[in-house]
Amino acid sequence: MNTKRLILVVDDDRMILFIAEEMLRDCFDVELAISGEQAMQMLRDGCSPELILLDIEMPGMSGYETLGLIREIPALSDVPVIFLTGLKGPESELAGLALGAQDYITKPFVRENLIARLRLRLESGLQARMLREVSERLREVQWDEQRFLALTGKLTSAERDVARLIAQGCDNRDIADRLFLSPGYVRNLSTIIYDKLEVSGRKGLRELLNRSAGAADS
Repeated sequence: MNTKRLILVVDDDRMILFIAEEMLRDCFDVELAISGEQAMQMLRDGCSPELILLDIEMPGMSGYETLGLIREIPALSDVPVIFLTGLKGPESELAGLALGAQDYITKPFVRENLIARLRLRLESGLQARMLREVSERLREVQWDEQRFLALTGKLTSAERDVARLIAQGCDNRDIADRLFLSPGYVRNLSTIIYDKLEVSGRKGLRELLNRSAGAADS
């Protein structure tokens, strides 16, 4: 099973594209674009990278312009973008960061440093998406914390944190990442929660706890 994460590299220099692909292909799936225009067409046609390496100085559409268009696509609003550039100096770096880039790498780059920076930004991008998803779930449900606390009075603080996220639709992996726990520990806590609250698994827990979320007394 292929578990590599997809990186889109955008640069008008074919040699840079070749070098980047050679450096990254053992660790990531890599898609290449020779211009900002081609990158945007690929993204609109369904290419879904988890991170974008984007050159600043390109003929036609610059990296700055490309990034602005990327951020207009809702599905890509949290995708980390790292600028690849030969420019040096704080002005170019600040300009990219102000537009929403997460990092800035000056060419030529070293493989180990490049891969380390990519992995760091991929993790930060994952956390941002998780936070957005949880926020969206909370907006969908008018959460009544006082009722929730009353219904979960038998639970410990850790069990209550897990129960809250289960009610909001998170799976064990989401919960583990969010609370910095292991998935196995989350699974064990979930079993304890179900027993204490006398519900039949995740569905039963959600039905019980979501009755505490914005439902008026009848």
